[in-house]
Amino acid sequence: MRRTTLLLAALLIAAAGALGGCVTLPDEGPVRSVAVNDTGDGEALVDYIPPGPERGSGRVRLVDSFLTSMTATPLSTRVAREFLAAPGGRGWDPERGTVSYGSQQLVKGPGNRFTLRLRDIVELDARGAWLGDPTAGRGYDYPLRLVRRAGQWRIANPPDRLLVPRAHFTSQYQQFQLFFFDESARVLVPELVFVPRGRQAPTLLVAALLRGPEPELRDVVRTFLPAVATPEGLSVPVSRSGTAEVPLGREVLDLDAGRLRRLFAQVSWTLGQLPGVERVRITVDGSPVSAGGSRNEVGVDEWSEFDPAVVWAATDLYGLRGGRVVTLDSGGEEQVSGPLGGVSLGLRSVAVDLMAQRIAGVRADGRRVVESDRDGVPGKRPTMADVRSVYVGTDVLRPAYDLYGQLWIVDRTATGARLSVIGPGAPAQTVAAPGLTGRRVGRFVLSRDGTRLATEVRGARRDELLVARVRRDPKGRVLGVGAGRRLAMPRPVGRVEDVAWSGPSALAVLVRPTSDTSRVLAVEVDGSSDPGQDLDVDLFAGRAVQLVSSASRVPLFVGTADGRFFGLSQGVHWKRAPIKAGLRALTYPG
Repeated sequence: MRRTTLLLAALLIAAAGALGGCVTLPDEGPVRSVAVNDTGDGEALVDYIPPGPERGSGRVRLVDSFLTSMTATPLSTRVAREFLAAPGGRGWDPERGTVSYGSQQLVKGPGNRFTLRLRDIVELDARGAWLGDPTAGRGYDYPLRLVRRAGQWRIANPPDRLLVPRAHFTSQYQQFQLFFFDESARVLVPELVFVPRGRQAPTLLVAALLRGPEPELRDVVRTFLPAVATPEGLSVPVSRSGTAEVPLGREVLDLDAGRLRRLFAQVSWTLGQLPGVERVRITVDGSPVSAGGSRNEVGVDEWSEFDPAVVWAATDLYGLRGGRVVTLDSGGEEQVSGPLGGVSLGLRSVAVDLMAQRIAGVRADGRRVVESDRDGVPGKRPTMADVRSVYVGTDVLRPAYDLYGQLWIVDRTATGARLSVIGPGAPAQTVAAPGLTGRRVGRFVLSRDGTRLATEVRGARRDELLVARVRRDPKGRVLGVGAGRRLAMPRPVGRVEDVAWSGPSALAVLVRPTSDTSRVLAVEVDGSSDPGQDLDVDLFAGRAVQLVSSASRVPLFVGTADGRFFGLSQGVHWKRAPIKAGLRALTYPG
């Protein structure tokens, strides 16, 4: 049902072996350094309970063992707390985040003070969201003070983070999606997190969902799970028959039917990513909460009306032939009956709203944007009078419609890009978009759920890909766009030729590594993608200039400069698509 966007896999045995090697190194000394390699790609999970402090252990060995204790599988900090000076590890808060490191170094300072140096790091926040490397390659230096307790060394000031080596992270953690709602409560919105795989995953995902959206996502997403509904000692067991039981607090009983439906949708879509979970039962004090009627359990495949891919949207292809709009479906190609199909306007790009009822086009000079109904009036020949001019600018990129019917326009002016949004029957509203406004923008795409704006920004040596969040009011009207977050791109990529959404939380990026080859890269919107990752397809032998994709379940195409299109055959090979050559500006609605 759901696509897990990124699976990071390695052998836990490799991690245990690397950590086991640490124990054999000297217990004392001014410097102690270990490189932690990411090896193996197995998926088997192995329970591992690390040993506690050894009696008489030296200071370096104690720190080593403390780091090893944080690799307990399933995840547990019980043993790790035994290495701390405060009884029960009181005051230590590893739930504030996770740091995965590629190498570690323990440097002795004066007295019983040490510095734990972690390099090649990746950090997750408290919920498991990817932060990348906030240190820009510098890594972390954690001061450690060791004290004696009952004649044994203990750590007095542990870092308030879970510290795990890279091999452990790649073998034990997996990327999942937490599902919240957009501000209008019309569509689910995925937020990516990493949590340990295995039997703990259902509980950890529900716990993360109950934390609610982060403060910076205010006016972007909302939740229907009451924040105070987290029971003490939360546990989400999954029965042999595939039913996940989610215990929540009594606040759930106060929700009306609409809010309760959305709560069930959030939980079902989140847990539906897990293998073996087929149904969800929500309980309060052990009693099931009805999902409507007499149903106490719901299938995770329900609630499709809230699909972030907006499955109700039209899926036909649209393009330009001779400057006029045509549509393609299984029956072939034909001109649309409305003005943009019947009147020769010399369009260079086109956008279609999600219901395929309205079409916007950019005139050949790039200055004027026009709009009309898709279909004409039966028996009436369309004329220029049926075409509305909605925007006049300098050099307008291909527009985009959001699910509220608003038209998004990026105009490349002499002072850089300018973003405008045009509501149905309303004038253009200029919207500030840090990272886009005033920059050299090559293209932009808006996510189907309307909460993410991806922008390709041209640089002197290298193109950048930015993703920003869109703030809206409960009616879907745009309040603003946040600062763009730069996504990691592989080196070298050459130029970015095009960008499209390949899923609700993933982008497909068309790049040109050489003058006569192209490649489609997969990029996660949280920046966690492997810089060398692609869509596991052959290198396209030729120069592709257009990428045609959508967040919904439709084919992906690349187009060449001479108007030919190629689709994926069996998901791995490029094959000529049955589209008549010469078609321009091919696009899906949106």
